[in-house]
Amino acid sequence: MNSLKQIHVASAVKALSHARLSNYRTFFAAADDRAAYGLYCWNEAISSALSKVLGFTEIALRNQFHAALSSRYGVGTTLSRDWYTHLRLNQKSADSVRKITHGRRRVGGAFQLVPRIPAPSPDDVVSKLTFGFWPHILDVTHDNGNQLLDWSAILVDVAPGHRHSSNAFWSRQKHRDALFARIDFCKDLRNRIAHLEPVWKAGPLMTEGRPRTGVVIRVEHSAPSTPGKALSRLQTGYDRVLDLLKWLSPDLHNVYMAGEAHPRFTALNQIPALEAYKRHGGHRRVAPVDLNAHRSLRRLKKAFRNVRPRHGAAEVCHNGRPIAWWIPIG
Repeated sequence: MNSLKQIHVASAVKALSHARLSNYRTFFAAADDRAAYGLYCWNEAISSALSKVLGFTEIALRNQFHAALSSRYGVGTTLSRDWYTHLRLNQKSADSVRKITHGRRRVGGAFQLVPRIPAPSPDDVVSKLTFGFWPHILDVTHDNGNQLLDWSAILVDVAPGHRHSSNAFWSRQKHRDALFARIDFCKDLRNRIAHLEPVWKAGPLMTEGRPRTGVVIRVEHSAPSTPGKALSRLQTGYDRVLDLLKWLSPDLHNVYMAGEAHPRFTALNQIPALEAYKRHGGHRRVAPVDLNAHRSLRRLKKAFRNVRPRHGAAEVCHNGRPIAWWIPIG
């Protein structure tokens, strides 16, 4: 590593703090600051890949609930109604809605929440509700007319891609609780990434359900204790997100699987990727790989191979113009 890279790594470690990188040193046995910083960059890269599928899943989740509930409750168009004003939400959920539909104004010398004018459309309200709102929508049992919600029918519409999507299946509380747990798991994973926490670091993975009388939530997987187990745990979490996306929207799942994020996650979630990031410390090659500078395919292959031991990426140019990025894994 040249002196410029040494300066970069030292500056990055100082800015991030040794304490923040300490977990990377101990858990992954990073020998020096360069390796620890490289592992930090690996965590950022795999978190970015996870963010794509979590983003798709969050959008599909709110759209499916919005469509299913709009077809049954509220005022507005057939596909977009203010169902949230017609259900008996718990206080926290109701407050989440009011923060969007109401504004804080001074009235008679005191601040109060008053309806926004013009009122936000149902689509606007739903788009602003956080991921954490949606699992608890399953806790709603009655509408404002004191009629029971028919969750068995609603969830058939919400999750058309579920392998057991039938009224009989969703009529059972344990299946609805498992869906709650799956949505809550995805929400927690999204929040971990949003708060810049290590995505590989996690506690025990529990069976999917909710604590109720006669229901025992067991440890399905203990907290990872080795890099290999951490990667296996990441794969399990990723598969859970993919399953939820497929339940909600098979079409959007297919679109995601055809994109670049899935193979990128797969490439990053393996031991050779960890070792590669330890070596190159997340640095790109300064000089681009110029296709015109190589007279044979053999020499071009050698140029690309030379990028792998020392660099995390290299720009590829043709006729002086950048045309691609080469990102070797392993």
